[in-house]
Amino acid sequence: MKFSIIGTGFIFPAHVQAIRDAGGEIRDIVNDVHGQDIWKSIVKNTDADCIVILTPNDLHFDMAMFSAGNDKIVLCEKPLVIKSEHAKVLAEKPNIFTVLQLKYHPLVEEIRKAISGRQKNEIEMSIFFKRGEDYANGWKGDKKRSGGFLFNLGIHYFDLLLYLFGDVKKIETKMIKEKIVNGLTDAEARGTIEGENYICNWIIGINKKNNGEIIKKREFIINGEFYNFSSKDSLAEENLHKFVYQDLLVKKGITPLEALKSIELIERLYDSYKK
Repeated sequence: MKFSIIGTGFIFPAHVQAIRDAGGEIRDIVNDVHGQDIWKSIVKNTDADCIVILTPNDLHFDMAMFSAGNDKIVLCEKPLVIKSEHAKVLAEKPNIFTVLQLKYHPLVEEIRKAISGRQKNEIEMSIFFKRGEDYANGWKGDKKRSGGFLFNLGIHYFDLLLYLFGDVKKIETKMIKEKIVNGLTDAEARGTIEGENYICNWIIGINKKNNGEIIKKREFIINGEFYNFSSKDSLAEENLHKFVYQDLLVKKGITPLEALKSIELIERLYDSYKK
């Protein structure tokens, strides 16, 4: 399969490596240095089969729509979009997929086996990140562009929660804050999510400290068992993108309809706290 990549930011090297690992061929690479709309010319004229979108979150919808309209397969980094109404529009198009690679983590099958047949599951979700000045000062620190840190960073974990345990029946958002302090993002959110067979108490934070050290962990505690998904700076370092591309080669992957579930949940979390 041949690929054209739009965007050369932080996550770009992980995609290049995953494409190479999958035996794919990169035909074009473009970013805004080449001009704001040069990507449209690339999409129209490339012989690539798939357009890979690695741009700021607020650009995803228009780029995915345009690429699909030019009969391309689309692979878009998470979040696919930051409005559920846009996800519903994309769901009507064929061959659009998004990157939520945590579903391919080896722990997922282990958890599935552990919860099989249980009528009630108790979950503690503790997700903490360390992020520097580039995060705060770039588009990721601008809520209008990123959708907020629950979209930009939290979506992996809410998506996984729904994937493993099913739909949401009730939510309570107890706190959401996101601001910049001394050039760094200071963010924290917490709440409770309940489904038919589970209750999840969750907390997500950026640059939160314990004993003077910034906490870095992505941990689920499920029925008393600990599952650490990563203690690295970025989930990209877990080398899970290769599985995304392996599925893509056979036109499989996470569709807009599937991605819609976590997008709608995050919207509800933000909206409920406003009220």
